[in-house]
Amino acid sequence: MMKLYRINIKNFADPLQDQWLLNLVGTERRKKVMRYYRPDDRKRSLGAGIIIKKILNENGLSECDLKYSENEKPVVDNLFFNISHAGDYVVGVLSDCEVGCDIEKNDNAPLKIAEHYFYSSELDYIKNADDKNKAFFTLWTLKESYMKMTGKGMSLALGAFEVVPTADGFILGKSPENRCFFKTTEFDGYIFSVCNEKEFELEQMENCDILDL
Repeated sequence: MMKLYRINIKNFADPLQDQWLLNLVGTERRKKVMRYYRPDDRKRSLGAGIIIKKILNENGLSECDLKYSENEKPVVDNLFFNISHAGDYVVGVLSDCEVGCDIEKNDNAPLKIAEHYFYSSELDYIKNADDKNKAFFTLWTLKESYMKMTGKGMSLALGAFEVVPTADGFILGKSPENRCFFKTTEFDGYIFSVCNEKEFELEQMENCDILDL
């Protein structure tokens, strides 16, 4: 079972100026939204809160059931989900096992990072690609999704594991962690990747319309 959510925050008002938007999420998320200095960061935090609330509601839960890991990842006992955001998009994924996701805008890739932290097979994939930005962010989002699936986040070094490009997609190579399965896709100039403990297929995303909450 895999369920995907997506919100475009482009047309959101600044939550600081719109109480109706803030009321879409619970008290703790509102506090988190208001801690951000930049309006776009407040919007992304709000979008994340909306998706989390929808996931909780669909499973008979509420914000009071949320806990936070050492890496500030929101978690709920026996519920597996993950949230990511970049630019105008906030995305979320719900699974029946450990899962991680990441989204990045396909634009101006910091290729120097790959030279310092990626495996040679990953570097070759980027160097041989026609669109090096897309190749970089495909690998980056896959690696981030894996780091988030493990629950370790950025405490797991980029160079601690390998994402191997193959003719049939991407697989996990050298790694100290458990096996996993990857899928990646692109929409509206963004790269979105998911890492899951079990095999899965990426189906059409469910667009999370705030008016339905």
